This record gives sequence, structure tokens and C-alpha cells, in this order.
Amino acid sequence: MRSLRSLVPGLILLLAAAPAPAAAPGVDPALMDRGVKPWADFYRYANGAFDKEPIPADRASCGVNLEIDTRNRAILKEILEAAVQDTKAAAGTPTGRIGAFYRSGMDQAAIEKAGLVPLRPLLAAIQGVDGPRRLAEVLGRLHAQGVGAGFFFTVGQDEKASREHLPILGQGGLGLPEREFYFRDDEVTRGQRKAYVAHIARMLELAGISPKAAPGQAERILALETRLAKASRKLADLRDPEANYHKLTRAQLAAQAPGFPWAAYFAAVDLPAAQATLDVCQPDFFKGFAALARRAPASDWRAYLTFHLLSATAPYLPKAFEAEDFAFYGKTLTGSRELRPRWERVLAVVDRGIGEDLGRVYVQRAFPPEAKAKVQEIVRFHVEALRASIRRATWMGEATKAQALKKLDALNPKVGYPDVWRDYSAMALKDQPYVLNVQAAKAFEFRRLMAKLGRPVDRNEWAMTPQTNNAYYNPSLNEIVLPAGILQPPFFDLKADEASNYGLLSSTIGHELMHGLDDQGSQYDAEGNMRDWWTPEDRKAYTAQTEAVVRQYAAYEPFPGVHIDGRQTLGENLADIGGLKIAFDAWKLATAGRPQPVQAGLTAEQRFFVGFAQSWRTNVRPEMERTIVQSDVHCPERWRVKGSVAALPAFHAAFGTPAEARSATDAQFTLW
Repeated sequence: MRSLRSLVPGLILLLAAAPAPAAAPGVDPALMDRGVKPWADFYRYANGAFDKEPIPADRASCGVNLEIDTRNRAILKEILEAAVQDTKAAAGTPTGRIGAFYRSGMDQAAIEKAGLVPLRPLLAAIQGVDGPRRLAEVLGRLHAQGVGAGFFFTVGQDEKASREHLPILGQGGLGLPEREFYFRDDEVTRGQRKAYVAHIARMLELAGISPKAAPGQAERILALETRLAKASRKLADLRDPEANYHKLTRAQLAAQAPGFPWAAYFAAVDLPAAQATLDVCQPDFFKGFAALARRAPASDWRAYLTFHLLSATAPYLPKAFEAEDFAFYGKTLTGSRELRPRWERVLAVVDRGIGEDLGRVYVQRAFPPEAKAKVQEIVRFHVEALRASIRRATWMGEATKAQALKKLDALNPKVGYPDVWRDYSAMALKDQPYVLNVQAAKAFEFRRLMAKLGRPVDRNEWAMTPQTNNAYYNPSLNEIVLPAGILQPPFFDLKADEASNYGLLSSTIGHELMHGLDDQGSQYDAEGNMRDWWTPEDRKAYTAQTEAVVRQYAAYEPFPGVHIDGRQTLGENLADIGGLKIAFDAWKLATAGRPQPVQAGLTAEQRFFVGFAQSWRTNVRPEMERTIVQSDVHCPERWRVKGSVAALPAFHAAFGTPAEARSATDAQFTLW
């Protein structure tokens, strides 16, 4: 993540004296169902023909993201296979690392032969847990290998001193997607819990636990996790940065969460003795965790840790483990019918482990300099549109406006790929069992994070690889990051017209920009420090408008009796709506003074909004959609489209929405 630099405040004007020939439309008319009134169901209007597209058996969904991912993966597969065939590549080179990692993942025979032998040291350590001290030591070993049992530990920025690093402790240790899966009493969730217990038992049996003992151990694991879940905060409560920041000394942590040998745990993760303070995000969780560490039988902890080790490593173990892991997390929770091809699964692991090695080659093939320059131009117009919106906002006082503009000036947009590539030379990848290479990659990443303690934050670092089809805003660094992997057709196409490009990218650039000023981002200043720089009056005015958005989305009902949680999804919904509005304004700035012809039977304004809707085209299995509704801060795609356009007057003007067609629950979004 990151480097901080100011954007040039002046608007870059395009010469309009000799307009270029009209570009090809970026929207796809063949996807549309023009028999649907756009104001009645805009997602179907823009994507109705796509509803007939079958979902592949190895997917929980298909759509525009799968289209981009498929092209990206084809490029990456060529890179992987070339590395495997390069027998002259030295072990410490990018090609050598890629080849060794991929080769070990594709060698199914070697994986079957190794069995659980590579895990014996950790399994033996788990069997030695006889009380809190050994539990602390083993948890430390597991965390250093990327196994997220018990709770969450990492190193990150100090939220209130953004130039410094801090160890971070957070709630975790659950095997179900999130807290409420342990407590909801509807028929579907009860069935998922029952399936989860059966899954745990089967995993334990595969590891050698007797069929008689495994079901009882599985029930006790669920009971232990339920107690962890009870101590955990709800998903919506995790959205408040201030409420989830608690800088404590080691002594204060020990006093607030007594009975767990924290010194033994910190020694196991090799936390420097000089590091006296930590960010304990949810102190109440750790109070509950420490009590559970003291009171739960050691045998329950041994079973729990065994299962979580197996669960974390199942994709790298023999087929039986991977198949059982997929049966629950793939089929039961997302509705996927088949495992993806092995090369795709291994590619994903290599990408997580040494992604910037792959990225160096990927960007040479998929993201030319002219594409980067064009996206940077589009970002600049978005920034100028947001600047103008801040200046004209009637609900925001002058003092807050000044701070907002200062933050916008300090924004650091990163496009495509990092300027400096990550050095993986210390990673011990070689021709050995696949799971050991995965552990080597995870151990390397853990050590890399621990090495940051005592050093200033590197603002040039990226948290995503260049080939990732995603984007993010980091409030602690005040940056938006747009990897080359998402800046691909149809999201972005140098040949497409401006209206389509701006509409298609609004869910990326506009959305991420708005996170800097949403209910969370507004609690971080220009330097990335958590600080409330809004006046109480402005915060009150903002909240009043956002409550309308909460009500709007809470009225949506994807399944009978299952409504979207308007508060849980608030930040993403605000970024969707505000990002679409800012992208529309940015497009108007970029094309000022130039004629905007009708194309594909759509005005330029209509193409903009259709482009936005088509950027979300997705067919999703009901199991996956239900899981998203119940455990994600994002709405399912069609509801993101519905909610965003319904709230914007510019959409209704573009399509001539009759007054009587407006829903009483639709928010009149005037924040930006």
C-alpha cells in the first residue's frame, strides 16, 4: 500500500476543436431486455438477456467478473506453464519460484503420497495441548503458518498514528462465515449448522479419528465456536473504526483478558519485547476468549485446533480432504456443483503467495502504457467532480469542507501496478510437498509483516497484486488502488466511448473514491489518522441523509422473509450511490463541449447508466446469494444496481421515469 502525493488541482481540459470519430459503444445491446421499463427493474432492462446464461458447474456465479477473470487466468496460466518448462531458471529467481510452486501444486501423485506427513509436527504439537500455556504456544505457531484459529493476529498501521506500525489483535476463530450463523434460528441456517457439524466429523475421520469419537468432537467444536461467536461483535458493529480501536499495553491486555498466558503467545509469534503496545480491536472478545481458554477442556481445544489446521490446509492435502472441504464450503454455502480445474486452484494459491512475481509479467501483456495513462486521466476527472461536489454541498459547513478538500488533495491514486516490486528471495520454495510450499509462503508473509514493527510505513506498497480483478480504498493511507486486473474489457476499454467507460468504471473508481468520505472514511484525515474532523452539526446532517439509505435498502427482500440489512451494508451502498453520481459528473466534465451521439439506440446519458448496470451483470446460485445477504457488507449485484439508480435524479431524467413509478422507499440522494 502506498505513497502520498497531491493531485494537480487544475482540471485537465480536452481540446474540442476537432472532435475524434465516435468510439464503439462499450455497452452490449445484446444483453438488454428492452421490453422491461428501465425504472421498473433497471438491472433486468440492462442485463435481462443474460439471465439465461447458465452458471458453470464449478462456479457459484457467472457474469462480467468471470469474463475478466477467465481472460486474466489464461494469461497467468501461460506464465505458469512457461516457468515450469524453464529448466534453467535458478531457484531464487522469479521464474524459479513460480515454477517450483506451481509444479508442486500440480503433482497430485506426490500430494497423495505425502498424505498428512508434512503436518505431523503441528498435529503433534496440538496433541500436546494440556492447558492454557501450551494452547498459547500452539496458537502462536499456527498463526505464524497462516492458520486463523482462536483469534486474529497481524501487524498493520496504527490507526491514530498512520506513519507507524502496531500489532493488531482481533476477533476470529470461527469456521462458519460470521457470527450470526451460530444464532439465527431459521430453517436454512439450522440446516447449515447441522451440515457443518457433519463436515467437521468427516474431516476428523479423514485424519484418523475414529468414527465413534468424531461426531462427539464435532459437536464440542461447534459449542466452543458458539461461545467464541457469542463474545464477538456483530458485522454491523465492526464498521465503527473508533469503537474497534483500543491501544493497550501488554499489562493492560493481561488485566482485561486474564488467565490466558499472553507472554507465551507473544514469544511464540516472536513479538519483540520492546513492542509494548497493541491494538486490541475488540477487548470484550478477548475477555471471553481468555475465559474460554481457562475453562474449556483441553480435549476440546485439541479437537478444535486439529480441525482448523485441517480446514486451513485442506486445498493442499490429498483429494479426500479437498473434496470434503469443498462439499461444505463450496456446495453447501455457495451452491457450487464441482471443484474448479486443478490448475485454476493452484494458480490462485501461487497468486496469493508470490503474486508480484506473476504480476511483473502479466502487466507487460495486459496493460499497455496508453491504458494506464487513460485511466489516470479518468481518475483526475473523478477527483475534480468530487471537488466540485464538496464545494457545493449545502449540508457541509465551511470548516469541514476545507478539511475534505485537503484530504482530496492528498489522495494517492495507484493505477495498474507498483513502482517497486516485492522481493521474495527469502522464501524457501522448492520441489517438496505442496502444503510445505504453501506454509513457506505463509510463513514468509508473516515474517514480512512482523519485520515492519519499528519501521515507518511504506506508502509505496500494494495490498493487491496487479492481476487482481478488484480495487480498494485504504483510509489509513488515503489511497485508491486500481490494479491492472480490473482495468480490462468490459470494465475499461480504450476503444469504447466515454459514456460507457465512465459508467462501467463508476463501480470501481467512483465507488472507491467515495469510501474516503463515507461513514467510515470520514473518520480518517488527510494523512490517514483516525480523527473526527467533521463538526457535530455536519455529522448530524450526514447521518440524517444516510438513514434514508438504510431504510431504502432494508425494504429490499431478495428471499421471502430475508431482507437486506441496510445498516450492515450502509458503507458500500453509500459508495455505490455516491460513486455513480460522481462518475456521472466526471463524465460530463470530460466530454464538455463535445457532441454525444446516440449509439445502440441509447443516448449518451442512457449508455452511462446501462454501462454501470452491465458492470454488475451476474447470475448467482441461491445458496451463494443467501450467504452474501447474511454475511457480507455488500448487497448482491442486482440490488446494488436497483438501489443506486433509484436514488439518483440523473437516472430518472435520462430515462424519463414517471412520478407515479417512483418508490416511496427510494432515498433522494443529495449528499454529493
